[in-house]
Order: sequence, then C-alpha cells, then structure tokens
Amino acid sequence: MKLKTSSQLWRSLFIPVFLMTLFLLPLLFILVKRDFSSDLIPLSLVNSFIMTGGMLLNIFVFRQLSGKVRNSVIILLIVLTSAGFSISGFIYITLNYPLFFLYGIEVLISYILIIFIIITSLSLFSSGFFNYQTIVDRERKDKETEKKMREEMERQMFSSKINPHFLFNSLNLMISLLDDKEKAEDVLIRLSELLRYNLDASKKVSIPLTQEIDSVEKYLFIQKERFGKRLEYKITGQSHCEVPPLLLQPLVENSIKHNLDHGESIEITISIMEDNKLLYITVLDSIGGLKSEMIGVGTGLELTRRRVELFGGDFRIEKGGIQICLPMR
Repeated sequence: MKLKTSSQLWRSLFIPVFLMTLFLLPLLFILVKRDFSSDLIPLSLVNSFIMTGGMLLNIFVFRQLSGKVRNSVIILLIVLTSAGFSISGFIYITLNYPLFFLYGIEVLISYILIIFIIITSLSLFSSGFFNYQTIVDRERKDKETEKKMREEMERQMFSSKINPHFLFNSLNLMISLLDDKEKAEDVLIRLSELLRYNLDASKKVSIPLTQEIDSVEKYLFIQKERFGKRLEYKITGQSHCEVPPLLLQPLVENSIKHNLDHGESIEITISIMEDNKLLYITVLDSIGGLKSEMIGVGTGLELTRRRVELFGGDFRIEKGGIQICLPMR
C-alpha cells in the first residue's frame, strides 16, 4: 500500500472538513428552526475557518508532542484547544451577529457543542491516522536500512569466499613456473595486478564491465600458461555498463575446475551483448556439460547467482553454459 505524503494528507483533510463545516450551520438552523437566511452564508464561512483551523492546530500539536509527552497530556491539550475554538466562535457570533440570539438559546448551545465535538473527534481521529502513518514510514525505512546492511554483508561475504579460492590456485601455478624465469616474471606481473584488482573490487558495489573483462583476461592468460594448448578462450562484444565485482572469474574458474583439471581440453567463450536496456553476458565452454543441479549451496556458482540477484539481475544455465542478464547501469 502506497502511503500519502504529509502535504497530501493535509490537503485531503482540509478540503472535506472545510466543506462539511460550511454547511453545518445552515443545516442546524433548518433542523432546529425550520428556517434559513442568507445572513448565515458569511457566518458559515467564518464557522468553517474556525473549525478547520482548530482541527489543524490540534493535529500540529499532536505531531509535535507525540512521543515527547504522555498521550493523556496531548488529549487534554486537544480538548482544551477545541473548547477554546468553540468559545471563540461563540464570541465572534455575539459580537458580529447579535441577531443570532433571536433564534433561541438552544441553537447557541447546539452550535457550541457541535463545534466542540466535531473539532475534538476529527482532531483525535486525524492525529491517530498521522501517528499510524509515522509508525509505518519508520518501519519501512528500518526495513530498507536492514536490507541494505544485509546486502552489504552478503557482498563482503561473497568476496571473502572468492579471494582465498583464487589465491590458492594462483600460488600453485607460480610454483610450477619457478624454472622459467621470464615466463614466471610475466605471470607474476599479471598475478599481482589481478590480486590488486580483486582486493579493490571486493570493496565496491559495482564496477565497469571493461575492468572485469580486463581482469578475467589476466586470469585466463595465467591459466593458459599452466595448461598450454589444452585451454583456448575468446571474448566477443563489449560494454561499459556497471556489473557486480568479481563476476566472471568464478564462472571461468568453474569451467577449468570441472574440465581441465580432469584431463579435458576446452575453449571458453565469453559473449557480451546489450539489448533493450539489458546487458547479457554468456559464459560457455566447448564441452557444455554444466547442469542446474551442479549449483550447490556454498559453491562459487551459487554465490555468483546470489550476487547477480542482489544486483537486480537474472542468472540461469542454458545449453550447458551460463547466461547472466543485468539491468544496464
């Protein structure tokens, strides 16, 4: 349910209350005296302003004091304010319309009592409604804050799980290259850049896709030095949209883990396409053996899927590969 803003609520209260009280006095005379005079029209206008002003003042007092003093004190102030406005209306009538007394004391008493009852009841009802809206707004803001904090904690958790896994594999690779100084130096430079990127990216909510592609190219270069001709890769398309950090590396790492580590040879293809304000990223290897049931709790794929969903996107397995759809930012 969409709640109205405070200004909308003030306007929605003022207009109907003003119109209702505008016709109150003529209606009172018609019911009590079976009579109506055109002199009642300006008097009715003043009466409407008095009653509407009293109600709005009571609501203002309630909103200013709510939560600061006891409710019984606020109710007492509302009653006293209503009585004050009722008496003010009576004094105004006696000073400006002395002929009003000709209609009889019962009309005067009825007028004062009706003004008092209407101002008090509408003030209490409206104040309660405003208080309800304040509570609902506060709960909604608290939920939004809690959601943002939870998403931030999950993002940091995901990053912390990805980094150690990649670092472990990278250290093993460096050990295997110690005999070739030139190649080891080349790999070490890319590895240091990649580690720096991982550390920086894990602190961010989003990064440009161009940076993510650059990092995954460094990762694939290092892995190709390890596996040689058994690993080929290509990247098609480009985009400058924002994506979750450390998005592609776990997907590429998954293909290597389930294929190259078991003696297979693969070609990994990363395709990027923009269409209708959506960004599509597809990661597919030549074996294409990925299935939905392979996504288990705590795995790199599951963590990546949750990160994509937190980003407002969609993560699915199609034709043995992974397709990610993200809103363009």
